[in-house]
Amino acid sequence: MLKKGIGEVVVCPGSRNAPLIHTFASAGMCCYEVTDERSAGFFALGLIEAKCRPVAVCCTSGSAVLNLAPAVAEAYYRPLPLLVITADRPAEWIGQMDGQTMPQASAFGQTVRKVVSLPDAEDREWYVNRLVNEAFIELERSYGPVHVNVPLSEPLFDFSAEVLPDERVVNYWSGAKNAFLSDEGLAFWKAARRPMIVIGQMLPEEARRVEKHLAKLAPRCVILAEELSNVKQEYITCRHFDSVIAEGSDNGRLLPDFIVTIGGHIVSKNLKQWLRRNAPQHHWSVSRTGEVADLFQCLTMLWECETERSVEVLAQNIPIDVDADFIGEWEVCGKKTPMESDDLEVKVLGEVLRVVPSAWNIHVANSSMVRDIQRVPSTGCDIYCNRGINGIEGSVSAAGGLAAGSGKNTLLLTGDLSFFYDKNGLWNNYAKGSELPGGGRLHLSVLLLNNGGGRIFRNIPGMERTPYRDTMVA
Repeated sequence: MLKKGIGEVVVCPGSRNAPLIHTFASAGMCCYEVTDERSAGFFALGLIEAKCRPVAVCCTSGSAVLNLAPAVAEAYYRPLPLLVITADRPAEWIGQMDGQTMPQASAFGQTVRKVVSLPDAEDREWYVNRLVNEAFIELERSYGPVHVNVPLSEPLFDFSAEVLPDERVVNYWSGAKNAFLSDEGLAFWKAARRPMIVIGQMLPEEARRVEKHLAKLAPRCVILAEELSNVKQEYITCRHFDSVIAEGSDNGRLLPDFIVTIGGHIVSKNLKQWLRRNAPQHHWSVSRTGEVADLFQCLTMLWECETERSVEVLAQNIPIDVDADFIGEWEVCGKKTPMESDDLEVKVLGEVLRVVPSAWNIHVANSSMVRDIQRVPSTGCDIYCNRGINGIEGSVSAAGGLAAGSGKNTLLLTGDLSFFYDKNGLWNNYAKGSELPGGGRLHLSVLLLNNGGGRIFRNIPGMERTPYRDTMVA
C-alpha cells in the first residue's frame, strides 16, 4: 500500500482485523478510528475527495462487512478509488455455525470493480503478491472501489514481525490514461544490458504489423518467438529456443536482465520454468485488455497497450549499452541447426511440411502437434491454433471455419485423439465440398498422425510410475 501511495486507512474496531490495524499503524500509516462501519465508509470517501487519491477502509469479519455496502455503492457510481479491506475467518469455517462468518467475497455484488480473496496459507507468497497487485492495478485503472478480503487464522495476536517485507510491486501504464511510458520507465528499458522480447501467439495480420519494428530492435535485443507467433524467421534471434534452454539452462550468458512479453500464450514449458528459476530484474507484460499475467513470477509492469504500438515505442528507445556477449551467444544458438529428432512423428511432420506451399493456412491441434511443429523447419505458412485454453476439442471445426472464412487452402495437423474428439467437425455441408455462402468451395486437408492417443502424457516425467498410464491416462 505504501509503495502504491496509499497512506490513509479508516479503521473500525474488531478482533479479526486487529493484526491488520496493528500492521497499518506500525508501518506509520495515517489511521482514522471510526467505530460505525456505515460511517467509516463514507468518512473514507470524504478523505478521497479531500486528498484526491485512494484511501482504504478496514473492518472485521461478518456483518460488519455488509455495513460498508452503502459507501461502496456510492464509490462505484461516483466513481471514487476506495480500497475496502475486510478481515475474514478461514474458508473452511464458512457455513459451519462459527461466529461472524459469511461468504464475504461476494458481499458487495456488482458494486465493486474487482474482488480478491487472499489464500490463508503461508506458503502462497507469490500468489498473494499477485492478487494484491491485481487489486491495486484495478484501483488505478478503473478509479472505482476494489475489495481485498483477508482470511486470517488464529493465533491472531502474535505481533512479532518487526519490519514489513519488501514486496514486489507491479506498476501499471495505460495508453488511454497516461503517456505510453514515463521517462522513468523508458530509462529502465534503455539501460537494459541484456534485453529480451518474448513473443507469444499472434494472428498473422498482427505479426505483420509488428515485424517492421522488430527489424529495428533485432541488432540490440534478443527476440524469441514460437511458430504460433507468425513472426517470420528473419526477425527472430533464435526460433528453436526451447531446445537451446533444455540443453544449456545453466549457461548464465543466456540469461536476460529485462524481458518484455507480447502476444498471447507461450507453449514452451522449458522457457517458463527457466525464467521462473532465474528471474530477471524487469518483466514488462504488454496486454491489450489489461489482464495481469505474471507468467514468470517476476512481473514488474503491466502495460495496457496495442501490441504494435508497444513495440514501436520500444524500437524508438533502443537500449544503449547492451551486453555484446549476451546478444552474440543467442545469435550463435540461433544459427545452429537443431539436432535431428529421432521421433518418427516429428520426422513425418517435417517431411510433409517441407512440401506444403507457403500460401496455405495451417491449423495445429493441441497436445503433441503444437509442440512438434516447433521442432521442424519453419513453413512460412500462417499458423493458427486453439491456444486460449489449450484443449483438444474443436480443432477440426476451427480448421474448417478457417478454410471457409479465408478461402485459402488449409491444412489441419492433428493427432488421433484430438481428431476423433471433434470428428463432428466434418459433419456439415462445407466439409463435403459444397458451395460456401459467399461463393467458392472449402479447401481443407487433414494430416492425421495416429500416435495411439494422448502420446504427450507418456513423455511427462514420473507418469511411467502409474500402471494405468497407457490404459486410462493416455
